[in-house]
Amino acid sequence: MNVYRDLVAPALFSITADRSHSLAHGALRWDFPWRVLSATSRLEVDDPRLRTRFAGLDLPNPVGLAAGFDKNAELLGSLSCLGFGFICVGSIMPEPRYGNPYPRLVRYLDRGSIADSMGVPSKGRDYAVERLRRASARRSPVFANVGGFSAESIAAGAIAVQPHVDLVEISLMCPNVLKQGEIFDEIGMLRGVLDRIGDRATSTIVRVPNDTTQLPDRFAELIEVCVSAGVAGLKVGGGRRISESKLGSGAGTLHGRDIFEAACRNVERAAGFARGRIPIKGNGGVSSAADVLAMRRAGATCVDLYSAFIYQGWTVARDINRELAPLWSQSVQPGTEGSLVSQPS
Repeated sequence: MNVYRDLVAPALFSITADRSHSLAHGALRWDFPWRVLSATSRLEVDDPRLRTRFAGLDLPNPVGLAAGFDKNAELLGSLSCLGFGFICVGSIMPEPRYGNPYPRLVRYLDRGSIADSMGVPSKGRDYAVERLRRASARRSPVFANVGGFSAESIAAGAIAVQPHVDLVEISLMCPNVLKQGEIFDEIGMLRGVLDRIGDRATSTIVRVPNDTTQLPDRFAELIEVCVSAGVAGLKVGGGRRISESKLGSGAGTLHGRDIFEAACRNVERAAGFARGRIPIKGNGGVSSAADVLAMRRAGATCVDLYSAFIYQGWTVARDINRELAPLWSQSVQPGTEGSLVSQPS
């Protein structure tokens, strides 16, 4: 019997997604039970074949937990017991924010997908930095996704969190905050951030805004800016805006299986623009070892996931990594970080 699939998930899915999210957070605030579960269920797959180098950082495996679940760096003790190759916290915002009205989450159970309209709720930068500072005993590499509505605020956030994490992930916009029809100069903002953080760019990755992936010239230009500045890596996904009357704001961003193919195409296009000069983290609908390999073939060095954690529970990283281990090292030519060249079949 799978405890999560057979017992926990049906109970969680019988109540609202927002309520389930709060209950999951409550359960994960206590480290000790998760350390015990990790040991008894062997959630961490320690296999040298899975070791991956991304953005200058050595990862124990290529499957991470994406930003959005632990927005305020409150759950690192428990999340780091679950076998992920890295944990990404955030988005960390400059000041406390309430976010969008509830409901903020809608599940599409039959499609393994989720719509969200969180609106970047946050307890603010100072709170998150203090939590990160106290999380010195973490067991997994930690990335911090930093957001804001100006180059100054994003750069200040990146500088504040950097001493306490392994990589900083810059988020240039949130589609759930941007107003319909509003023009956003993501490249101008990126240049402003990079000018302010200077040499810190070498331990920073940039999340490519979802809208930018649909504009080939902007997509290519953004990657060139990152390469020229010495940015360590990119995050490329496939989320898209949808109308959803069940959300409090009436619209949100689609995540999960529904966007996997689009995410793979975006990673492939990013890899074509990058030409091996900067590694890519793929995101969007990843839920199996086959999905990780597909992202790898498209050009990603590693991936992170969120929806699959909701639908498959605390064993998701272990289950993917067990299947992935005998296949991962053969999926690209060895010795080339982020190589796009598959091994001959």
